[in-house]
This record gives sequence, structure tokens and C-alpha cells, in this order.
Amino acid sequence: MNYFPGAETEIRDNRGFTALIKAAIQGRNDVVAALIMHGADVNAVDSNRGKCARDWALKTGRFDTLNRLRHLALHPTAEQFCDTYVPEWPNLKVLVSKATANKSASQKLTHHLKSTFGFSFPRDPQANGVMDHMVRMTTSLRSPFIATATRPLCPSSPPQMGKRRLAVAELIYLWWSFHSPSLCLHSTARPYPPSLTPLHP
Repeated sequence: MNYFPGAETEIRDNRGFTALIKAAIQGRNDVVAALIMHGADVNAVDSNRGKCARDWALKTGRFDTLNRLRHLALHPTAEQFCDTYVPEWPNLKVLVSKATANKSASQKLTHHLKSTFGFSFPRDPQANGVMDHMVRMTTSLRSPFIATATRPLCPSSPPQMGKRRLAVAELIYLWWSFHSPSLCLHSTARPYPPSLTPLHP
């Protein structure tokens, strides 16, 4: 989606399904997330049964897709791609203060018994836990992995659920236009730089 200027996400087939609804029916979680973060309407319904992507995911038993939709609704903005993101885990201070707090003898005994006789079973990562923080921190604009290899063109406008994102060619064109005073933005003779011609009409 990032390399196709003017990609339309709301085109419907003969049954009235949008690309998002079809991806939800097929359980294509990554496609669902990509379409939503590109601006696809999550509340769009098909013309036959009037069901949206959530309804179709529930009807077809795509519970992983339903969970992905709920997660996106809870975290609609990729905050790590914004220049105001601070790479700090909010829960760290609370956990440190709890671990370093003075405990009574009974609390120490209870903790010792739990650590000795407790069983550790594999489970999914905790929502907004340390794994989520690690992913956000390593993919943020201030991460050394990102900052040394890329240069953001629009750091003040991070990807957001329901907001159409400009393609790479469009972002570069806007940057190129801003830094080229002689270019007329309303000119139709040369809407893109020579090396940034759209990949499709």
C-alpha cells in the first residue's frame, strides 16, 4: 500500500464486499491491519446483508481477526512513529516501586512459597506489557536501528486507524515540492518528479 499512489480501499465487488470485509472473511489478519491503517472504513457494510468487517469475522469464526480489530480499536495510533514519542515504559516505575517496597514477614514467606512451588505455564504476552514496549521502542523514530538508516518525511503525522496514508511517492513529491520554490503545485503538466511517476494510473 505504501508504494501505490492513489490506491483505493473502498472499491466493492459484485457482492458489495470491500477489500477489508473480504480480508476479514478469509482471516487475513495482516491484510486487515494494513488496510485499516491505510484508511479503510472499518464500519463499511456489504450491500446484501449489511454486515461490517467485525460482523463477518464473528460470523465466519475468525476470532484472531476479531481480536486484531479490537486491538487496533484500543490502539488506533502508531505513536512510536511520531516525533513526540518518549521511549519509556509507563509501568516500569510502578513495578520497580512494588519490587523494592518493604515487605512483612508473612509477605516474604508467601512470596518464597509461590516461587518455590509455583508452576510456570506458557502464555500469551501481556497486553501493553514489556514485549509491546520492546516492539514500540525498537521501531520508533528515535531508535538507533531506525534513525541511522532512514529519514522520516512526515514525523508529525503517524499512521492512524481510519486516516488515509500517503504513498511513499506522494510523500517524496510533497517534500520535493516544498524544497523546490520554482515548482507550481497546481501544475498538471508535471505532477510528479521524473523518478517518482505513479506505478499505475
